[in-house]
Amino acid sequence: MEGSLTTSAEDHFATDSDAVAQVLELIAVRFADPLLAQEASIAMIRLERRQSIDVDDLAIVNKTDGGHVHIHQTRDMGTTQGAATGGMWGALIGLAVAAPFIGAAIGAAAGGLFGKLRDIGINDNQMRDLGDSLGDGEAALFVLLKDYQLAHLLAELRRFDGRLLHTTVNPEVAAELEEALAYQI
Repeated sequence: MEGSLTTSAEDHFATDSDAVAQVLELIAVRFADPLLAQEASIAMIRLERRQSIDVDDLAIVNKTDGGHVHIHQTRDMGTTQGAATGGMWGALIGLAVAAPFIGAAIGAAAGGLFGKLRDIGINDNQMRDLGDSLGDGEAALFVLLKDYQLAHLLAELRRFDGRLLHTTVNPEVAAELEEALAYQI
């Protein structure tokens, strides 16, 4: 199964503006240690730089020994980041009307609200729910793929001792992912 898996007509859907969008595939892999999840995320970034995969979003979810689930997302803007960005832009606009502090306050509030309401990529609630299923001290890598070359993805996953936690790929590809993750060097 070499090549892109998202090239057939059934893997695309038309939007109202007749633009073609790709179906995104989610792969979540459970690891016994957060460090392994981080190493696997670096491997996914390396594959993306080689243009073997096209990542829409990537996140690591870990469960502490106390049972708390933490999400570390790479492309989602949170409330704090939104407030900081909005505050900066508000201050700049405020300078133009001689009210930088008011502009910064309004911008920070608007940016914080935007960051809170905007959830792009992998659904945070889904990650939190799946994170609850992890054992204490375990972690999971979530990768939302726009496109991928299966052979390259499988070769990279063979290097890691993980288990498939969840996926939206077809059952045949899911079986290949499970086999690759079970492979021991």
